[in-house]
Amino acid sequence: MGKNLPIGVDLGSASLKMVQMRQDEGGLQLVAAGSVEVPRECRDDPVRRMGCHARAIRALLKTNVFKSRQCVISIPAESALVNHIRIPKMPQADVPGAVQAELSGKLPFPADDAIVRYVIAGDVYADGEAKQEVIVVATAKSTVEACLAMSRRAKLDVVGVNVEPCAIVECFARLFQKGQDNGRTTMYVDIGEMSTQVVLARGTKIAFARNLSVGGRWFNQVVAEGLHVLADHASRIRRDIAAGQDCQADVNQVYLLLDAPVADLTDKLTQCMRYHDSVFPNQGVERLVLLGGQAYDKRLCQAIAQRLNLAAHIGDPLVKVVREGAATLATGLDKSVPQPDWAVAVGLSLGAADAA
Repeated sequence: MGKNLPIGVDLGSASLKMVQMRQDEGGLQLVAAGSVEVPRECRDDPVRRMGCHARAIRALLKTNVFKSRQCVISIPAESALVNHIRIPKMPQADVPGAVQAELSGKLPFPADDAIVRYVIAGDVYADGEAKQEVIVVATAKSTVEACLAMSRRAKLDVVGVNVEPCAIVECFARLFQKGQDNGRTTMYVDIGEMSTQVVLARGTKIAFARNLSVGGRWFNQVVAEGLHVLADHASRIRRDIAAGQDCQADVNQVYLLLDAPVADLTDKLTQCMRYHDSVFPNQGVERLVLLGGQAYDKRLCQAIAQRLNLAAHIGDPLVKVVREGAATLATGLDKSVPQPDWAVAVGLSLGAADAA
């Protein structure tokens, strides 16, 4: 007997995405999916954005393509602070207290008002002693409470809360085979509108995570200034170019304008790799997977891969996933081509499979 998994709800800054998967002996099936764009006037206002999300969720649920109301939600990327810390090796029971003490004074909100999750990335040798490298994700309790309140208004039953780095790795974990793949380090770069999530994982084990405060909006602004147009116009030009459609701009000029911000982004990505390599010197990055809305721009992806000198491809979160025969999608999700901006939503749903 198969089982419908909870709906993965990606609370993005530019859009809300919902995906429900089904797991059975034949593999994974796509039950339903839906996406609604966040109005531009709400994207910079977290309170208004939550209201938009609630309305979008209710609208998608009314389509009746989703088989339950149980869901796993993501904490918005800009509200989840990622830190790397090192603590002495100690019994597992003592780690939470050590993590809390290490975070003291490093958060923009009181430590006792924080919800903290951590992943032990591995053992390191520093300052003359054996230590543990720990990836810590912290968010304010008020943020989580706002997400839960929004979900209740939208008539969802939240059974889990996750963060984007974990969801990304969980999305692709099913593709790793025992042996060679599990021993290779992959760099996932999810370029959204407001920020870029960077995750390095050895197989299914996260070794590094960071949230960079750069994204598609930054690229659009650079193009807008160079072409002397509004940012919304620049965004449409870039979407048309990525889709292979005619646009009212010189394509080569657009990418010439993007050269400097791409160089800046890849410098930041190189710093991420250098930090990882300094901690795990024998686990260098072997491949790059590009995700997020910006990954539809193949020429942009090629420029990033060339600067990083890495074998790269555009991630497809629905690879090896079949569409349930009777399923109707709430929106036009085209499974015939990669859908790199659906990785978080898919990973949120799939992550519940291991917890079930």
